[in-house]
Amino acid sequence: MLYSTEDILEADLKIIHQKSLSKCDELTHAYKGKLQVNTTLNRSLISFQANKAEPFYRWFKYKEGFSTNFVKHVLSLFGRPNEKQVVLDPFSGIGTTLTTSNDAGFDAIGIELLPHAILAINARIASKKLNKADIESLIGLLTNVNFSDSSVDRSFFFKHLTITKGAFSDETEVSIANFRRFLFDQSLSDDLKSLLSLVAISILEDVSFTRKDGQYLRWDFRSSRILKSKFSKGTIFGFREKLFEKLEQIKDDIDYQPKLKNKNKFQLIAGSCLNKLQDINSNSVNLVITSPPYCNRYDYTRTYALELAFTGVDNETIKDLRQTLLSATVENKSKFSELELIYKSKNKLKEFERIAEIHRTHPALNEILANLNSSRDSLNNTNIPVMISNYFFEMNFVINELSRTLKKGGKVIMVNDNVQYNGSEIPVDLILSDFAREAGLTTEVIWLLERGKGNSSQQMGIHGRNEIRKCVYVWNKN
Repeated sequence: MLYSTEDILEADLKIIHQKSLSKCDELTHAYKGKLQVNTTLNRSLISFQANKAEPFYRWFKYKEGFSTNFVKHVLSLFGRPNEKQVVLDPFSGIGTTLTTSNDAGFDAIGIELLPHAILAINARIASKKLNKADIESLIGLLTNVNFSDSSVDRSFFFKHLTITKGAFSDETEVSIANFRRFLFDQSLSDDLKSLLSLVAISILEDVSFTRKDGQYLRWDFRSSRILKSKFSKGTIFGFREKLFEKLEQIKDDIDYQPKLKNKNKFQLIAGSCLNKLQDINSNSVNLVITSPPYCNRYDYTRTYALELAFTGVDNETIKDLRQTLLSATVENKSKFSELELIYKSKNKLKEFERIAEIHRTHPALNEILANLNSSRDSLNNTNIPVMISNYFFEMNFVINELSRTLKKGGKVIMVNDNVQYNGSEIPVDLILSDFAREAGLTTEVIWLLERGKGNSSQQMGIHGRNEIRKCVYVWNKN
């Protein structure tokens, strides 16, 4: 059921800072007919919460993404699998769009930068080719491993990042090393090795002195680190115990996984969509179903530091990853020169200049940035205006490339949240939809969830509770 949201929009306008009211008011007026509450959508369907009962998400907890049922819902509305349609996700995460689309009869293309997420996608595909007997055989082999063998070669020990040092007890360090030796020594199929690697990264938090807390790792008081707090995460499990527990869970679940359908094409591209989208042919994609990082200072490289370290990421690589990710943290530097070189190398410098100019001159965005810059002293980090500008700059290029790849009549379905800084809601939905218009896309609708999200507790204490829009954009290429 859909209904008008003019009253909601009027309330939203009051939230926007007075200095940026006029241009944001104009932008809201231009799009208010497109903003509609969709009561078939809710936070559980959009977020990872609806995945909890599904096998793969029981194996690997990943909350930065939407649900399988949401992708199914979108495909039921806009997809036509009998026509061999192609679905693209430029921010693939752990592959929910890709695998769900493939299972439903679509060809799928994904782009993902983070190694632990790529590992998870590959393991997800591998699991569709395995059965219960394969897992039972694997458990039998692991039963013979001496996880306490302290003579294991040092080359198999966990290669810690600076931010993960001290995450495990000495006993757990030895157990992980023996597990890694098993992976190296055994003549296992690539599918089994892939799945077993997923098992390992899925239990690292459980066996460590850390817990994911927002965008950081929170440390238990029992670690060797010097800490101010006496935080206790509760039980810290042994590696061998959690390894076999997870494998038993997978053994029980694996035959309920949809099997791989070889008739549908599946392509995973490793890297940043800011340059990898360039490799996808124009007018070749029917549907884009995606959720980019939000402009909320969330740093995946810190939250998933243990998992990234397991994949072999070192300190220098993680710094590079942090800068290569879409700019959503205050540490990100401008990618202007990098993108200019990419477009120049493809003889598309005028296209680069056109897209950059749209960002530079956008009225509402400029007013928001001016407002934030004028009140930098009241922000909890003075780099926030730069981060916001970089975020929209890069998303503008992503949107233009998505438009280029889409066939006529193709659609982009994008999940994203608005954000709030210094008491003002940033209308991410409207600015990105305006960029989409400039890129040749039409905003069909911006679905709002009935219930938005609250601002952060820090901002709530200063500015009061403001409900911020949670949205799903539907853009089409006419």
